[in-house]
Amino acid sequence: MRLRFILLGLAAFVAALLVVLPASWFAGALPPQLGCGHLSGSIWRGQCSGLSVAQANGQPLRLDTLDWQLHPLALLRGRLQADVSIAGADVAARGNLTVQSGGRLTLEALSGRIGLDHARLAALPSGWSASAEARELSLRFAEGRIQQLGGALLAHQLRDARGTAFGDFRLEFPPTQSPPFRGTLADAGGPMQLKAQLELNADQSWQMQGTIMLRPGAPPGLGGALDQLAPADINGLRNFRLEGAAR
Repeated sequence: MRLRFILLGLAAFVAALLVVLPASWFAGALPPQLGCGHLSGSIWRGQCSGLSVAQANGQPLRLDTLDWQLHPLALLRGRLQADVSIAGADVAARGNLTVQSGGRLTLEALSGRIGLDHARLAALPSGWSASAEARELSLRFAEGRIQQLGGALLAHQLRDARGTAFGDFRLEFPPTQSPPFRGTLADAGGPMQLKAQLELNADQSWQMQGTIMLRPGAPPGLGGALDQLAPADINGLRNFRLEGAAR
């Protein structure tokens, strides 16, 4: 009986220790591409202040804070699951993150915004800028590829290096459990009227086709830029098709 009480006492002590385990104890376990100025709270619910994330272009992405709250019961199913939120000068997002064996990573209910330029998004020409927004975005990565996708991405105030405004755009994917993923791309106001379909395939290739035309009052030089995409018909409508691979 005495041994039983001793074991129960030890179990209670270990449980209490885990609950209040300082997050700062695990600073040395962070991967090399992550830097954290200050860790506070516990491993279960804590905050990293002064977070920096290394990028391929050598310029780190700097964030003010990263907050998390782990779901302990998910550990019993072999998963690391947490509600996370990040904040920075032009970055703010929150969602649910799940990490499983084999490098499988799932993001659910991701909503947020981030300012974009060429340094953050290489696909954006130098000097161009936009503000990107995610709304209830869910996606799962496995073996370096997207295996599940759903939600909406919005681009606001897209501008080129000369300050020409191209308007706002919305890309939306219905919840889909496996590729191919078929989404719709449309303008949300601005000098161009755009309607297109985008398909993402399992081999990371993509195809986009649709129509685009200028609205009255569009910047004079914009028509010449669109001529490189497709010729306009008598009504000013352009049918286009693009394809590529995200490798």
